[in-house]
Amino acid sequence: NMRGRFMRRGFTLIEMILVLSIMGIIGGVSVVSVKYYNTIKNKVDADYSCNSIVSFINNSKMYCRENDCSGIITFDVPRNEIKLVVEASMVSKQLLSNKITMKQVIWNDEKRGFSIEKDGYSDTSGSIYLKDNNLDEYKITIRVASKFIEIKKKVGSDYVSVK
Repeated sequence: NMRGRFMRRGFTLIEMILVLSIMGIIGGVSVVSVKYYNTIKNKVDADYSCNSIVSFINNSKMYCRENDCSGIITFDVPRNEIKLVVEASMVSKQLLSNKITMKQVIWNDEKRGFSIEKDGYSDTSGSIYLKDNNLDEYKITIRVASKFIEIKKKVGSDYVSVK
């Protein structure tokens, strides 16, 4: 009788295997969910950063048009920030999120930056290259004398438009 009472206290091998299997399934699903969440979060951060850069450029154009002044948008790659400078004074500044970094900025006039005329148009063209936490690359292209700004994501060795 004492032996029967002792045997009922512990778990059987089948019960242990069943509990460990259930825990393994739950753990596996949660790891996949966390990876998916991080991928989606990274995409949202990258989209937000690209759109905020485009908004900064468009707002700078509007500022110059409304105030009848010329300005220059400068890009400080090491500090990850963008500035609008009008007549040697900074009008506005945007610091990019630490989740996306400027990799490179290429303009047809490297010394001045992205210039904006009084009418809000520009004679400068160029591209801003960004990298997110997943090391995905994005390119924002601005064309001369137009309002056209395009955002592309690097897929393989090519850049594809982001819709």
